[in-house]
Amino acid sequence: MEQIAPHTLLRLRALPALVVEAPLPEWAVAMLKRTPYVIVRRGPQADRIPVGLRGFQKSQRLAAFVSADNVEDAVTPQQALARLPQLDPVRAQLPAFQKLAQLHLLLHDYNWGIGGSLQFELVTGLPMARPVSDIDVIMARPATPLSQTEAGALVMSLQKIAGAHADIQVVHGQVGFSLEEFAQGRDRQIMMKTSTGPRLAIDPWHFEGDTQ
Repeated sequence: MEQIAPHTLLRLRALPALVVEAPLPEWAVAMLKRTPYVIVRRGPQADRIPVGLRGFQKSQRLAAFVSADNVEDAVTPQQALARLPQLDPVRAQLPAFQKLAQLHLLLHDYNWGIGGSLQFELVTGLPMARPVSDIDVIMARPATPLSQTEAGALVMSLQKIAGAHADIQVVHGQVGFSLEEFAQGRDRQIMMKTSTGPRLAIDPWHFEGDTQ
């Protein structure tokens, strides 16, 4: 089965095929009726894809699984970002989307997209974003690694535009790490997100532990 990267939104063919450990809560049932999209989580994909459901509240999150046969469409963070010009003009005036539009010049040299509530709204059309929503930048790992100085300058510029809590997740397959953590250089090793859980690495730019 071809691997689907975390942060990808999946449109389901049939909701009953969604596998959960307990009955779906009311908010999840209501959300799936409005839009049949789930987001890919990190984890093995040998026989099924780990996904997450999200509601309008931050507390409304649920882990689940789905078979590849039940996926009708997949939208990457980059593809979600490309839908920004199609956003409803009223919603486009939200500060979060205005800041997102300003990031194109800053990040034009990178292959990047958007995650979180902004991604979900751009794909589904549901009003998920708030004026103070975080801007979750998802960047494909560049071929040429950034130095700590270059990473720090990029994160600082991002935060000047998007806010103090903005960060860039650098991803490669199932692997991901925080560019801000790398830039700070507080520890010799940096925390890597992988399909089997967090791991430490000295060189995050060439870490290949869990790309599948």
